[in-house]
Amino acid sequence: MENKSELLKATSKMIEERRGNCAQIILSTYGPHTGSQKIDSKLCMNIAAAFGGGVNLTGNVCGAVTGALMALGLKYGKNIQEVTRVSNQFMDEFIAIHGSVICHELIGQDLSYDENPSKENQENVFKNCPKYIFDAAQLLEKHVELEEITL
Repeated sequence: MENKSELLKATSKMIEERRGNCAQIILSTYGPHTGSQKIDSKLCMNIAAAFGGGVNLTGNVCGAVTGALMALGLKYGKNIQEVTRVSNQFMDEFIAIHGSVICHELIGQDLSYDENPSKENQENVFKNCPKYIFDAAQLLEKHVELEEITL
């Protein structure tokens, strides 16, 4: 449990420092600790780069959810039935808390209209995202045994 709280602290710090999009924060924090494959935080940041804002700012599936699903894939991806079961359970739990996994429904705005939103508009649109990121991290921790953590 101590390892898990350390990752929640790291997630909170990344949120506060705005170090990446929703998917990057989740995958770069949890990816290196969820699977038997060795993957580092920087590679996770690159992999998840196009998944913020509901997949490349399209408002589709929430980046925090896609980041968590990628981490679950690292853990359970060798067994399609298990990864499907755990991923569906994760999404059902997220929906039970927030009512949706769809970014534009969560933030209440269609992102497809503005290819270059101002920083001020982005901050307003994504103001609730820290809650979604943190909740996704907490749910993710329920579904994985984490590898030894060295932060």
